[in-house]
Amino acid sequence: MTKVLFKTAVLALALSLTASRASADNDVLYWMVDGSAAMSGASQSTVADFIGAYDAPSDSSFAARVRVTGPGISSGDDVFLQIYYPDGSGSYSLEDGDLGYYLGDTGSGYWGAGVPAGVPSPTTSYSAGSPEYSFIVELGNIVWSADGEDGTWTTLAQSTPSSYSSLGAFITSAGSLGTPHISAWTPSTFTAVPEPSGGLMMALGIALLALRRGRKA
Repeated sequence: MTKVLFKTAVLALALSLTASRASADNDVLYWMVDGSAAMSGASQSTVADFIGAYDAPSDSSFAARVRVTGPGISSGDDVFLQIYYPDGSGSYSLEDGDLGYYLGDTGSGYWGAGVPAGVPSPTTSYSAGSPEYSFIVELGNIVWSADGEDGTWTTLAQSTPSSYSSLGAFITSAGSLGTPHISAWTPSTFTAVPEPSGGLMMALGIALLALRRGRKA
């Protein structure tokens, strides 16, 4: 089944430095996930081991995405950086980032998104300012719909927030795609996101049942 997240395993993406840095709205952040990054809050010590041990549902994929937090974004909002994807002909398309970028399996373990050049994501209006925007890399599992065109994301782990100004070494001005970038933001530590406990799920079920009975009454 063809999915946009499976377009390529390794990106050789970057932005040409020949274009002038006219506006931060034209900036692109390069980021990736390293399977050897440390994992906390789980029995596994690395991201690769954590993902490998996850009991993934059938017809699902592992992926990574970048969440945006900051002024004007409430805790309940889901705002993610978009992603440039290669189309196989030397051009690139800009896709929504809510389903992230595919994490592949080498046969001996999972490697990170964007290895070795990084995944390019436009920062658009989330440039440096006061207060600053921050970015969090989330690891997740996507269960695909029957037609493979949509999926349901479950967050498994996340990095600590990093501010726009702290990521300056990984941000470059927009230009042409194809020239390797010097480096990519690679969080060194992730924290597992606990799944709802059985007790919590039972309490939720009881509350929904009570609500349903109340409406009938």
